[in-house]
Amino acid sequence: MSPAGFEPGEFCERPKGWDEGVRLAALESYAVLDTPPEQAFDEVVQLAAQICAAPIAVVNLIAEQRQFFKAEIGLGVRETPLDVSICAHAILQPGLFIVPDTTGDPRFADNPLVTGAPHLRFYAGALLETAEGLPLGTLCVLDYAPRPEGLTPQQGFALQVLAKQVMSQLDLRRALKAREADAAKLAESERQFRILADSMPQMIWATRPDGHHDYYNRRWYEFTGMPEGSTDGEGWNDMFHPEDRERAWALWRHSLATGEPYEIEYRLRRADGVYRWTLGRALPVRDPQERIIRWFGTCTDIEEQKQTEERLRISEERLRLALSAAEMVGTWVWDVPNDRITADSGYARLFSVPASAVAEGLPIETLLPAIHPEDRPQTEALIRAALAGEAGGAFEAEYRVRLADGSIRWVAARGRCEHDAEGRPTRFPGVVMDVTERRSAEEAKELLARELSHRIKNIFTVVGSMVSLSARQASPEVAGFATILRRRLNALAAAHEYVRPHGPESRPVETGTTLHGLLRTLLAPYEEPGRERVRLVGDDAPIGVKAATSLALILHELATNAAKYGALAATEGCVTITTARQGAHLGLTWCERGGPPVPGAPTRRGFGTVLAERGAITQLSGSVAHDWAPEGLTLRLEVPLERLAH
Repeated sequence: MSPAGFEPGEFCERPKGWDEGVRLAALESYAVLDTPPEQAFDEVVQLAAQICAAPIAVVNLIAEQRQFFKAEIGLGVRETPLDVSICAHAILQPGLFIVPDTTGDPRFADNPLVTGAPHLRFYAGALLETAEGLPLGTLCVLDYAPRPEGLTPQQGFALQVLAKQVMSQLDLRRALKAREADAAKLAESERQFRILADSMPQMIWATRPDGHHDYYNRRWYEFTGMPEGSTDGEGWNDMFHPEDRERAWALWRHSLATGEPYEIEYRLRRADGVYRWTLGRALPVRDPQERIIRWFGTCTDIEEQKQTEERLRISEERLRLALSAAEMVGTWVWDVPNDRITADSGYARLFSVPASAVAEGLPIETLLPAIHPEDRPQTEALIRAALAGEAGGAFEAEYRVRLADGSIRWVAARGRCEHDAEGRPTRFPGVVMDVTERRSAEEAKELLARELSHRIKNIFTVVGSMVSLSARQASPEVAGFATILRRRLNALAAAHEYVRPHGPESRPVETGTTLHGLLRTLLAPYEEPGRERVRLVGDDAPIGVKAATSLALILHELATNAAKYGALAATEGCVTITTARQGAHLGLTWCERGGPPVPGAPTRRGFGTVLAERGAITQLSGSVAHDWAPEGLTLRLEVPLERLAH
């Protein structure tokens, strides 16, 4: 509905420069409509009424469908409909809007407030205008009598000044409300931040722009055990390890001076007095002008990480030392389906190929020629076995390679071929090590062992010859004794061959390839014609060269001790050896009976016994148990059949 006195469409015309929607939005931004009276505005209308000698004065705000009186005197209402508003016309006019006699103005002559109560006859209004030029309403005075002369210049000036004062009050009110809203938002944000910070496992802190610490979350106080507030300011530095304090201070001062992020690792004292490695980080918060207004930081306990890093460092150092202990060590990975071997520089040196080429990958056929011709067939057979998945794809070989300078080196290769679900070879990683020095040492040890063995054999031979020589002119009884003694000496010489250290080239190969064959050879020196001093019963089993040496050492030690202290030291004594398969294992029982009474387990074990038992456990992956019964020793040895065949 258009205000009274307007022609249709006239109310919609707006002065250039503002839009009604924009004006209404500006009015809403002041949040003043329907608010209770306020003293500051009431005093303005009182002063305006006095200055203008008017019975009515109003701070009038023009809304979309009504006019709201923020302050009024003499009117008695807080709002009226917009169609009876004189101020709705006033905001369309620049400057001071004065109607000397409403009955003589066709725009207002028929207005119900003019024709009826309160019979308004005079109106003067000053615009309430924003800094952007948007009219919100007026500060107006009204009278029941016409004023042909209007207002005096002083009254008009004062009314406009008071209108500006109303706008200043509205702007101040809006600013205060905005500040209160911002403060409330800030307080709520602070409350939410503290809840979030206190729930985090990290220690969180904040400082002023100058670096003064004024906030720590709950985790900080739980970790340090310090009273709340005791580490504010510079008190935090006392929590650091003495060796880390100056470094931390220097870096913090640098960040404060430059605005650069702060990051440092230091040791922080826990509540129990233990220093734990901690990662400290902080970032600045800047305002729109890029000025730092706050620093926020965290402290993260990284003690476990540091310990892991230290263990890794030690492990890497050990690996480096282990690798450097060998003259050359190389690693390889064979992509079997694509036949590409990629390897490091150590592998490249051993196989006399360019490091760059093998780093990119080479077919295996380009590498095999480096292997010594005498060793290549066996090495290729072991590779094929690993590819076929034998022994779980394990590969283990020692062979010779010819280097680029023509020299020959021994290498030990270890690896394992991986297979897919269908059993096809896919990936074959491994390591190759130069073991030339080790092989040379083994050869020197083997030479010494052979020399010692040769001399021991010579002793047996000399003793046997002396026995034969002495028995030539002896009686038949002595001659028979000499024959038995020579046989025992020869058997001891044969047994000695199994218990002495052997190299790869000198291991015995005529053990009968079975456990019982080895036992008969080793125990032959203790047999007597017509008497069964050693009884062998039970299951037989194949035995490999390596296992034979370890077993020979154990049984030779048992037989020697039995001859010195046990059953074989007595005339009627005997030893029963029982072997029995037990699933994947073979059990061997050594049982002595008829010897001197056994007082119990010996208080001291000889070197030979310790060496023999260690061989059973480590080399054969077996177990040894003793039963020192008064009637004689019973020893039980259990060995995996798989290890026995090696």
